[in-house]
Amino acid sequence: MTVDELKEHLKKSSIVDKFIYINVALFVAALILNSFVHLNNGNSNIIVDYLALNKNATEFLYKPYTFITYGFLHIDFIHILFNLITLYFLGNLFLNFFTPKKFIIYYILGTISGGLLFIISYQYFPVFKNSSGILLGASAGISSLLVGLATYTPNYEINLRLIGYVKLWILTLIFIILTIILIPNGNAGGQISHIGGALVGFLLTKFYVNQKSNPYKKSKSNLKTVYKAKDRSDDFGKTIHQKRIIKQRKIDTILDKISKSGYESLSKDERDFLSNASKE
Repeated sequence: MTVDELKEHLKKSSIVDKFIYINVALFVAALILNSFVHLNNGNSNIIVDYLALNKNATEFLYKPYTFITYGFLHIDFIHILFNLITLYFLGNLFLNFFTPKKFIIYYILGTISGGLLFIISYQYFPVFKNSSGILLGASAGISSLLVGLATYTPNYEINLRLIGYVKLWILTLIFIILTIILIPNGNAGGQISHIGGALVGFLLTKFYVNQKSNPYKKSKSNLKTVYKAKDRSDDFGKTIHQKRIIKQRKIDTILDKISKSGYESLSKDERDFLSNASKE
C-alpha cells in the first residue's frame, strides 16, 4: 500500500476505525520507545510519562492534555486487545443510533470524566494515601458509549454466542456491578474511571433526548407560522418543516420498534433509513 492509498483509506475510514488506529499507533510507539529505554538501562517510558494521567493533582496543572491522551494509550497487549475489540463492536452499534460527532463527544467527555473521578478519588479516599498511580486506556470512553447507548435503547438485544439474545440494559447493569466489585482487586483507579465515563454517558443521552424533544415542539410552532404566510418562499419553508417533522416521526417509530423488539426486527429499508439519518 502506497502513502497516497493509505491516506485515502484513512480518509474513508469511519470515526470508530480512526480512533482504533490512534490507539494502535500510540501502543506501538510506546513499545518501541520502551525497548530503547530498556537498552539504555532506563526505567520509564517517555510516551507514558507525557500522555498518561498521573494521580498527582498538581501534575495535571502543567499537563492538562493528559485528561484526554490517557484515553488513547495502552502498554499491555491484553488490555488494548480487549478494549479495541469492544470499541469496534460497540462503536459501530453506537453509530446506528447517533452521529459520528456524538461518538467523539461521548468518548472524549467520558474519558475526561473518568480522569477527573480518578484524581478526586486518589485525593479523597484513605486507601490511596501515599500510593502512586497512573491512569491509561480507553475504558472510560467505552463506558460512556455503552451506558449512553443503553440509556437510549435499553431493550436492544445483542446475540451472544452460547447465551443467546441479551438486552443491552442487562449487559450494562452487569458491567457496572462488576466494575464496583472489582475496585478492591488491584486496579481501583481504572475501575473508578469506568464509573466516571458511565455517568457522563447517562447524562449526555438524557440531555440529547430532552434536546430532541424541544426543537421538535419548536418546529410545530414554526409550521403554524408558515401556514399564515402567503408568499411562495414561505410555502417552500413550510414544505421543509413538514418533511423534517415527518422524517423525525419515522425515526421515532423505528427507535420505538427497536426498543420493543430489538434491532433484528427492522426491515432492510428501515435499517438503511436509520443508518442514513445517523450520518446527516
